Amino acid sequence: MSDFTPLPDRIVEQLAAASTATIASQLLSRGLRDQFVTGVTPVASGQRMVGAAWTARTIPSREDLDGLWPGARPASGLSLFDVIESTPAGAVLVIDGRGEHRTATGGDILVERLLVRGARGLVTDAGVRDRAAVSAVGLPCYSAGATANVSRAYLRVAEQDVPIGCGSVAVFPSDALVGDDDGVIVIPRALVEEVAAAAFEQERLEEYIGAKIRAGAPLRGHYPPSAELRAEYEANRP
Repeated sequence: MSDFTPLPDRIVEQLAAASTATIASQLLSRGLRDQFVTGVTPVASGQRMVGAAWTARTIPSREDLDGLWPGARPASGLSLFDVIESTPAGAVLVIDGRGEHRTATGGDILVERLLVRGARGLVTDAGVRDRAAVSAVGLPCYSAGATANVSRAYLRVAEQDVPIGCGSVAVFPSDALVGDDDGVIVIPRALVEEVAAAAFEQERLEEYIGAKIRAGAPLRGHYPPSAELRAEYEANRP
Protein backbone atom coordinates (compact mmCIF):
# COMPACT_ATOMS: atom_id res chain seq x y z
CA MET A 1 0.00 0.00 0.00
CA SER A 2 1.39 3.40 -0.99
CA ASP A 3 2.08 6.12 1.56
CA PHE A 4 1.87 8.85 -1.11
CA THR A 5 1.13 12.22 0.44
CA PRO A 6 0.10 15.22 -1.69
CA LEU A 7 1.54 18.62 -0.90
CA PRO A 8 -0.58 20.89 1.31
CA ASP A 9 -2.23 23.80 -0.56
CA ARG A 10 -0.14 26.35 1.36
CA ILE A 11 3.09 24.70 0.22
CA VAL A 12 1.85 24.51 -3.37
CA GLU A 13 1.08 28.23 -3.35
CA GLN A 14 4.48 29.14 -1.94
CA LEU A 15 6.39 26.94 -4.38
CA ALA A 16 4.31 28.16 -7.33
CA ALA A 17 5.57 31.67 -6.58
CA ALA A 18 9.24 30.62 -6.60
CA SER A 19 11.50 29.94 -9.56
CA THR A 20 13.59 26.80 -9.83
CA ALA A 21 16.65 29.08 -9.59
CA THR A 22 15.48 30.47 -6.26
CA ILE A 23 14.74 26.98 -4.96
CA ALA A 24 18.18 25.81 -6.09
CA SER A 25 19.73 28.61 -4.02
CA GLN A 26 17.74 27.57 -0.98
CA LEU A 27 18.72 23.93 -1.40
CA LEU A 28 22.38 24.86 -1.84
CA SER A 29 22.31 26.77 1.46
CA ARG A 30 21.19 23.49 3.05
CA GLY A 31 23.97 21.45 1.46
CA LEU A 32 22.08 20.08 -1.57
CA ARG A 33 23.99 21.26 -4.63
CA ASP A 34 22.47 19.35 -7.54
CA GLN A 35 18.72 18.75 -7.36
CA PHE A 36 17.99 20.11 -10.86
CA VAL A 37 16.90 17.36 -13.26
CA THR A 38 19.49 17.16 -16.06
CA GLY A 39 18.54 17.12 -19.74
CA VAL A 40 14.81 17.64 -19.22
CA THR A 41 13.00 20.66 -20.68
CA PRO A 42 9.36 21.78 -20.83
CA VAL A 43 7.25 20.48 -23.72
CA ALA A 44 5.37 23.81 -23.64
CA SER A 45 6.66 27.09 -22.24
CA GLY A 46 4.83 29.37 -19.85
CA GLN A 47 3.54 26.66 -17.51
CA ARG A 48 4.30 26.14 -13.83
CA MET A 49 4.27 22.74 -12.13
CA VAL A 50 4.16 21.89 -8.43
CA GLY A 51 3.33 18.49 -7.01
CA ALA A 52 4.46 15.43 -5.09
CA ALA A 53 6.29 12.63 -6.87
CA TRP A 54 4.64 9.41 -8.02
CA THR A 55 7.46 7.35 -9.49
CA ALA A 56 7.98 4.62 -12.08
CA ARG A 57 11.20 2.71 -12.79
CA THR A 58 11.94 1.17 -16.19
CA ILE A 59 14.40 -1.42 -17.46
CA PRO A 60 15.42 -2.20 -21.05
CA SER A 61 12.77 -4.03 -23.05
CA ARG A 62 13.31 -7.57 -24.32
CA GLU A 63 11.91 -9.02 -27.52
CA ASP A 64 10.34 -12.14 -25.99
CA LEU A 65 8.58 -10.18 -23.23
CA ASP A 66 7.49 -7.01 -24.94
CA GLY A 67 5.77 -8.23 -28.08
CA LEU A 68 8.53 -7.12 -30.40
CA TRP A 69 8.50 -10.28 -32.54
CA PRO A 70 6.02 -10.23 -35.45
CA GLY A 71 2.63 -11.44 -34.23
CA ALA A 72 3.74 -11.64 -30.59
CA ARG A 73 1.86 -10.02 -27.72
CA PRO A 74 3.49 -8.41 -24.68
CA ALA A 75 3.73 -10.64 -21.64
CA SER A 76 1.63 -9.80 -18.60
CA GLY A 77 3.11 -7.48 -15.99
CA LEU A 78 3.18 -3.85 -14.98
CA SER A 79 2.66 -1.49 -17.91
CA LEU A 80 2.83 2.24 -18.47
CA PHE A 81 -0.98 2.20 -18.64
CA ASP A 82 -1.07 0.68 -15.14
CA VAL A 83 1.20 3.45 -13.87
CA ILE A 84 -1.03 6.12 -15.40
CA GLU A 85 -4.11 4.56 -13.81
CA SER A 86 -2.35 4.44 -10.42
CA THR A 87 -1.10 8.03 -10.37
CA PRO A 88 -2.92 9.86 -7.55
CA ALA A 89 -4.50 13.30 -7.71
CA GLY A 90 -1.98 15.97 -6.78
CA ALA A 91 0.96 13.91 -8.06
CA VAL A 92 3.64 14.57 -10.62
CA LEU A 93 4.36 11.33 -12.46
CA VAL A 94 8.15 10.97 -12.61
CA ILE A 95 9.48 8.26 -14.92
CA ASP A 96 13.01 6.90 -14.80
CA GLY A 97 13.37 6.51 -18.56
CA ARG A 98 17.06 5.59 -18.25
CA GLY A 99 17.90 8.67 -20.32
CA GLU A 100 16.64 6.72 -23.35
CA HIS A 101 16.05 9.53 -25.85
CA ARG A 102 15.10 7.13 -28.65
CA THR A 103 11.73 6.28 -27.14
CA ALA A 104 8.71 7.92 -25.54
CA THR A 105 7.20 7.33 -22.13
CA GLY A 106 4.12 9.43 -22.82
CA GLY A 107 1.89 10.84 -25.53
CA ASP A 108 -1.20 13.00 -25.74
CA ILE A 109 -3.77 10.34 -24.78
CA LEU A 110 -1.77 9.27 -21.72
CA VAL A 111 -1.25 12.89 -20.73
CA GLU A 112 -4.97 13.56 -21.14
CA ARG A 113 -5.68 10.68 -18.77
CA LEU A 114 -3.22 12.05 -16.21
CA LEU A 115 -4.96 15.42 -16.39
CA VAL A 116 -8.38 13.85 -15.85
CA ARG A 117 -7.04 11.91 -12.85
CA GLY A 118 -5.94 15.17 -11.22
CA ALA A 119 -2.19 14.80 -11.75
CA ARG A 120 -0.06 17.93 -11.63
CA GLY A 121 2.45 17.00 -14.33
CA LEU A 122 4.71 14.50 -16.06
CA VAL A 123 8.52 14.36 -15.87
CA THR A 124 10.56 11.83 -17.85
CA ASP A 125 14.21 11.66 -18.86
CA ALA A 126 13.09 9.76 -21.96
CA GLY A 127 11.07 11.35 -24.76
CA VAL A 128 7.42 12.08 -25.47
CA ARG A 129 5.33 11.43 -28.58
CA ASP A 130 2.82 13.80 -30.18
CA ARG A 131 4.61 16.85 -28.84
CA ALA A 132 2.22 19.43 -30.33
CA ALA A 133 -0.82 17.54 -29.04
CA VAL A 134 0.78 17.10 -25.61
CA SER A 135 1.42 20.85 -25.49
CA ALA A 136 -2.26 21.50 -26.16
CA VAL A 137 -3.47 19.32 -23.27
CA GLY A 138 -2.46 21.90 -20.68
CA LEU A 139 -0.77 19.53 -18.22
CA PRO A 140 2.85 20.58 -17.56
CA CYS A 141 5.18 18.00 -19.12
CA TYR A 142 8.97 17.82 -19.11
CA SER A 143 10.99 15.42 -21.24
CA ALA A 144 14.33 14.80 -22.92
CA GLY A 145 12.83 15.58 -26.32
CA ALA A 146 10.36 14.40 -28.95
CA THR A 147 10.25 11.03 -30.68
CA ALA A 148 7.72 8.93 -32.58
CA ASN A 149 8.94 5.62 -31.13
CA VAL A 150 6.69 3.73 -28.70
CA SER A 151 7.95 3.00 -25.19
CA ARG A 152 7.96 -0.80 -25.41
CA ALA A 153 10.41 -0.69 -28.30
CA TYR A 154 13.11 0.15 -25.76
CA LEU A 155 11.72 0.15 -22.20
CA ARG A 156 9.46 -1.84 -19.90
CA VAL A 157 8.08 -0.71 -16.55
CA ALA A 158 9.59 -2.68 -13.67
CA GLU A 159 8.18 -0.94 -10.56
CA GLN A 160 6.16 2.03 -9.43
CA ASP A 161 6.06 4.07 -6.21
CA VAL A 162 9.75 3.35 -5.47
CA PRO A 163 12.91 5.50 -5.29
CA ILE A 164 14.23 6.22 -8.80
CA GLY A 165 16.82 8.28 -10.64
CA CYS A 166 15.59 10.80 -13.22
CA GLY A 167 18.01 13.07 -15.03
CA SER A 168 20.79 12.17 -12.56
CA VAL A 169 18.69 13.17 -9.53
CA ALA A 170 17.34 10.80 -6.87
CA VAL A 171 13.56 11.05 -6.60
CA PHE A 172 11.72 9.42 -3.71
CA PRO A 173 7.94 8.97 -3.59
CA SER A 174 6.22 12.14 -2.32
CA ASP A 175 9.29 14.36 -2.85
CA ALA A 176 8.23 17.81 -4.10
CA LEU A 177 8.82 18.74 -7.73
CA VAL A 178 8.71 22.26 -9.12
CA GLY A 179 8.87 23.02 -12.84
CA ASP A 180 9.18 26.25 -14.81
CA ASP A 181 10.62 27.30 -18.17
CA ASP A 182 14.15 26.40 -16.98
CA GLY A 183 13.24 22.82 -16.08
CA VAL A 184 12.49 20.76 -12.97
CA ILE A 185 13.95 20.73 -9.47
CA VAL A 186 13.40 18.12 -6.74
CA ILE A 187 12.96 19.03 -3.07
CA PRO A 188 13.33 16.23 -0.49
CA ARG A 189 10.03 15.88 1.32
CA ALA A 190 11.63 16.37 4.74
CA LEU A 191 12.81 19.84 3.69
CA VAL A 192 9.84 21.02 1.68
CA GLU A 193 8.14 23.18 4.31
CA GLU A 194 11.23 25.20 5.21
CA VAL A 195 12.43 25.47 1.59
CA ALA A 196 8.99 26.57 0.37
CA ALA A 197 8.72 29.30 3.01
CA ALA A 198 12.30 30.51 2.48
CA ALA A 199 11.98 30.50 -1.33
CA PHE A 200 8.72 32.46 -1.16
CA GLU A 201 10.36 35.05 1.08
CA GLN A 202 13.47 35.20 -1.17
CA GLU A 203 11.27 35.99 -4.17
CA ARG A 204 9.66 38.90 -2.29
CA LEU A 205 13.05 40.25 -1.22
CA GLU A 206 14.43 39.97 -4.75
CA GLU A 207 11.43 41.88 -6.11
CA TYR A 208 12.41 44.69 -3.74
CA ILE A 209 16.06 44.47 -4.82
CA GLY A 210 15.05 44.44 -8.48
CA ALA A 211 13.15 47.68 -8.06
CA LYS A 212 16.27 49.24 -6.51
CA ILE A 213 18.48 48.04 -9.37
CA ARG A 214 16.03 49.35 -11.99
CA ALA A 215 16.14 52.71 -10.22
CA GLY A 216 19.93 52.85 -10.65
CA ALA A 217 21.31 51.26 -7.47
CA PRO A 218 24.66 49.41 -7.81
CA LEU A 219 24.96 45.67 -7.36
CA ARG A 220 27.32 45.90 -4.38
CA GLY A 221 25.36 46.21 -1.20
CA HIS A 222 22.15 45.28 -2.96
CA TYR A 223 22.77 41.87 -4.51
CA PRO A 224 23.34 39.96 -2.37
CA PRO A 225 21.59 42.31 0.06
CA SER A 226 23.58 43.96 2.83
CA ALA A 227 22.37 44.00 6.43
CA GLU A 228 21.31 47.61 5.91
CA LEU A 229 19.22 46.74 2.86
CA ARG A 230 17.60 43.83 4.66
CA ALA A 231 16.67 46.14 7.54
CA GLU A 232 15.22 48.63 5.06
CA TYR A 233 13.23 45.86 3.40
CA GLU A 234 11.85 44.65 6.73
CA ALA A 235 10.79 48.18 7.61
CA ASN A 236 8.98 48.65 4.30
CA ARG A 237 7.59 45.22 3.52
CA PRO A 238 3.80 44.99 3.13
